[in-house]
Amino acid sequence: MNNFNFLQKYQILQHTIMYDELIMLDIATIGYSKTDSSPFWNLALTDKVLKENEILKIEDILKQHERNSTIYFENNGELNTLKDILKRKGYQKSFEDSWQFWINRQQIDVQHFNLVKKVTNGGDLKIFLKIFNQCYRKNDPQNPYGELGDYLKVAEEVWHKHNQSGRIEYFMVYKNNKPVAVSTLTNYDEIGYISNVGSLSEVRGEGFGKAATLFCIQESIKHGNREHCLATEEGAYPNEFYKRIGFVTRFTAVGYTKILK
Repeated sequence: MNNFNFLQKYQILQHTIMYDELIMLDIATIGYSKTDSSPFWNLALTDKVLKENEILKIEDILKQHERNSTIYFENNGELNTLKDILKRKGYQKSFEDSWQFWINRQQIDVQHFNLVKKVTNGGDLKIFLKIFNQCYRKNDPQNPYGELGDYLKVAEEVWHKHNQSGRIEYFMVYKNNKPVAVSTLTNYDEIGYISNVGSLSEVRGEGFGKAATLFCIQESIKHGNREHCLATEEGAYPNEFYKRIGFVTRFTAVGYTKILK
């Protein structure tokens, strides 16, 4: 599976979670979110140097959905021409994902695993959402993403939609009977995607965020997934954190967005 094939699978993994709709074209696959207008969830994934009429087609579809046009592709030399074309058409680089994969073949560090609880009912979910929200604050040097905002409602809805099938799983790590860290595992077609990892500021450095992450790896392996991965921003604190606990960056992918004046 090459990197583009992985990104195609990832789009499908997120369908009905973050993407409400996937629009399949010969030139790209467009993902659209009804609830989140950010370029991360309203974009066209491609592996081609697009022609002007093809870019206009993508723009028209996203405009119909009241979204700015974002083109998303692997950051490699073969697509440098696409970058130049997009820049000439008024696009700017809006984000770059560092796709990190678990490659540590050594035994997983199971510290705090006995303190992990899976969210299995509505009561657990309320606790999870409360702690999740407290883990993500503005002006936190370890959190480049800021407050959760509307995403908290999305997290609640998708758990109700997918938890029974096992496609999505939420976990909490406890300290002294109090939840202090959270994580999410999404399973699809041999991919275990880890997200929503966070810990309360007062327990940072005690290994609870690490436990929340590695517990997802353990569960992903149990589910038979072949890839265990997550996406961060190169150079940001989470990126360096995951490198320290056994992840490596396999490739990066960039989003170029046309900002309407």
